[in-house]
This record gives sequence, structure tokens and C-alpha cells, in this order.
Amino acid sequence: MQETNFDKIILEKTANDPTLATKDLSRYKRLLLEQIKLIQQTGWDYGAITTFMDLFIADLKQSETDELLNPLLQNTFLVGSKPYEKMLEGSQMSDKSKVILVIDHLGGFLDENGDLQLSKSVLYQFDPQMTPGASFLDKYAKLVQSAYPNGLVIEKDDKKLSKTAIKKKYPAETKIHQFRNQLDRHNIKYIRRFKEAHDLKSDEQAIKCLLGKNWFYADPQYHNRAYLNVDIGVDDLQKTSRTLRNRGLVKKLRKRGFYRKILSADYHSEFIIDEDGQLLSQWLENNEISDYRELTIANGESFNYGERPRVDPFKSHDKLDGTPPRYFDTDERNRIKKNWISPTDNWFYQLLRRLAEFGIRYKKIKIKE
Repeated sequence: MQETNFDKIILEKTANDPTLATKDLSRYKRLLLEQIKLIQQTGWDYGAITTFMDLFIADLKQSETDELLNPLLQNTFLVGSKPYEKMLEGSQMSDKSKVILVIDHLGGFLDENGDLQLSKSVLYQFDPQMTPGASFLDKYAKLVQSAYPNGLVIEKDDKKLSKTAIKKKYPAETKIHQFRNQLDRHNIKYIRRFKEAHDLKSDEQAIKCLLGKNWFYADPQYHNRAYLNVDIGVDDLQKTSRTLRNRGLVKKLRKRGFYRKILSADYHSEFIIDEDGQLLSQWLENNEISDYRELTIANGESFNYGERPRVDPFKSHDKLDGTPPRYFDTDERNRIKKNWISPTDNWFYQLLRRLAEFGIRYKKIKIKE
């Protein structure tokens, strides 16, 4: 649509409105048209733009000055803010287009390895006030579910290709899968800022404080991997399943402890916590542990697009979060996963898991000399 069309729509929406009688409408109309031109250039369609117009006019009616308008204009470029969320809902684009638009707004591109990077030279950024468990995260996950009801699928013959070749042949699926890492990163940074701002002792305290009653423990089998030839040896592996034997799991526990998994009630925001209640995440730095980066990539958190399996007959978690890592993970994670072995899901592991959730700790305590 041309600017003149929006000019006409603005006149129709503001004409004969007594709440706007004292406003300098010519000035505000110019301001609105300038913003419309800008957001139109970033990919928003007619539905999203008219949604923004309605938000602008509603704030204009309530404000005696520009105090409500300035935050609205700024928040338009914050992914996850309420104005952005409403514009995404108001857009008439397909769900697939909406899913990619969010990534494009944040400057998402694939590098030479087919791995997602975010450009810093873009208008948009994550809303720093978007909390873990925020409604935008749930709505975005549901957009992905709607856009890809069968999951991030690749053709059968393409499964023979190298991981790099697959990612380059399926750029949209690769971006969407790896965007989970960026959603994780935002959540982790938010938790750490909240912890520091409120002088809390542990990340676990911060997570539970932020989520209130809207969290639960989940099975962390794939977040309690042990480092082959460092934590455990080949004799500690099950020969048939390439998982840890019980004695291998005990070795891992004595060295590193048992990691717990906390999920937001909507199942999307995920956190891995060590026995001290601190986050285990690749988005944090810890120079005391030489293999910390590998440890966190192998065992760290993973934002979920799918729903909780026990209440989801469509198996969206498996389709969108379980299967895609086989094809669309980063080069670094594909390399690291080969040497980190998960526990066998048996009665012994489940017992240790439940005890850990009740406060039992397993890591061997070093005696100070």
C-alpha cells in the first residue's frame, strides 16, 4: 500500500473523535506515517501496520503528552514486546512467513557452515523485559507448530547428505531449529540479570521466583551426559544402546553431580541446574572448568517449540524438538555430542532423578587440606 492510502485510513480513524479534538493531529499524523514507512520497510504487511495504527491512536487518546507514544514507537522494534506481539497476531501473512519474519527482524543468517548467526546491525532486538514464560514465547512456539505440523522434515534421500549440506539445502528449517538457541540465550541472560538485581544466592532461586508456581521438574536424561574417556571409559557403556551403565552413571555423579531440569508451565522455557542451584548453559562463562563449554553444549538447556508430551497427542515435541537436532544442529554441537554419553533410562536412573528433585546431592565433596 502507498503512503497516501494510509493517510486516508488515518483520517477515517481519527475523524470526529472528541477525545482527539485538542490534539495537534497534523503533527501526530506525520509521526505515525514516518513510523509506518519504517516498519513497512522491515517486512510488516497491511494487517500488522493497521494493528500498529490502532495501538498508536489508542495511546494518543489517553496521553496528554508523548509519554505513551514514545515507548510504543520504541517497543515496535523489540521482539517479544506487547506491541510487537500484537502486530504479529494482526499480520495476515502465513504462519511460515511469520516464523521467519521474526528471525529476519533479528538479522538471522546462515554462515559458511550453515549455522545461524544474528547480525547486530539491525533495528530489532529482543525485548530486554521479556521474561521466561512470557506469552510471546508461547505464541511463537505455537506459530511454529502450526507452520510445521509434521515437524522440520527433510526428504528421505537427503538424509544421506552431510550435515552441512543438509543445512544449506534446508535454510528455513535450519534457521528455525537453531533459533531455539537464541531464545535460550535471551532467557539465560534475563535470569542472570534478575538474580544480580535481587541479590539472590542461586540461579534456581531466580528461576522459581520469576515463574512463581508456573514451573515443574522434567526428566533430564539427555542433560546428564558423561564425557567419554574423561568421566567414564568404554567399559562403562551399554554395548547395545551406547548409554551409561549404572557404574558409569555413578562415576559421572561423583565428579559432576546430578543436573536437574526445570521447565516453565507452558513447556517452552527450559533450564538445567547443577547441584549448587546454578545454571548450566553455554551462554555463561566459567573458566574454572576446562571442558565447561563442551559440558554445557552437551548438557545445557534447549528451548522447546513443542507441547508437553503427556498432554499432546500430536507429538509436537518429538517432531519439532527431538528429531531436528539430528540434521540441523550446529557443527560444534554435532562434533561434541559424539563424545558425551547419556544415562540408561532404568529404575536406578529414575530413582536418582527423583531423589535429586527432593534435595539429595551426589557430587563428591573435596576435603580441604
